[in-house]
Amino acid sequence: MNPLIEEDQRHLQSSNLLGLPRVAELIEGPLLNSDLSPSTGMYFPVPMARSLERGESFRSEIVARFHYDFIRVDDRQQWYLRNKPISGKVLEFFISNLGYEKVTGRHFIEYWSEKRWDKCYLECSLTPMLALSLSYRQCRFRMTLNNGEIDEAAERMFRIDEKERCFLRSLHHGDVMLADAPRFWLLSHLDSSGTSVHLENESFLVVSGAE
Repeated sequence: MNPLIEEDQRHLQSSNLLGLPRVAELIEGPLLNSDLSPSTGMYFPVPMARSLERGESFRSEIVARFHYDFIRVDDRQQWYLRNKPISGKVLEFFISNLGYEKVTGRHFIEYWSEKRWDKCYLECSLTPMLALSLSYRQCRFRMTLNNGEIDEAAERMFRIDEKERCFLRSLHHGDVMLADAPRFWLLSHLDSSGTSVHLENESFLVVSGAE
């Protein structure tokens, strides 16, 4: 659970997990320090607090021991962990458990593993969400995403970047990039000015520029 998220914070407080020795002290102190090393990633204050209770002092070795690096997604939608590519069945598994957290504006993967929930945030140069199909019915764009979910567009606007990749904002998964098939379908309805898509006697704005 992320204490920066209001709902998670309420659960942490009601369950008294923050009342465990030294946990609240860590969350409200050293783990918010701008000089913390490593400076990004996920930290696990409970095992850190246990180490402090055993007499260890707070230092970078303890932080590194109970720390996850963010999974990185580059501007080609390639995934990496500690600069090592993620591919094959591992990548398929991660994508099938891919979600988006509106409060933090971050994508994450979360799954049940060894009798506990495991969660890791992503650091993305390009959205990891891909629309495998796109349809327009009853004045709504609906898309099937690469994580198996179905979502709708949150606005009546598309964006095309300098590489002619197409994006739209979804209701529940943040920005979504269109796969080739829905992108070609969308561009087939682009007007001659390149600024609007026309479907069922309606027009949708197309904006050019970086994400």
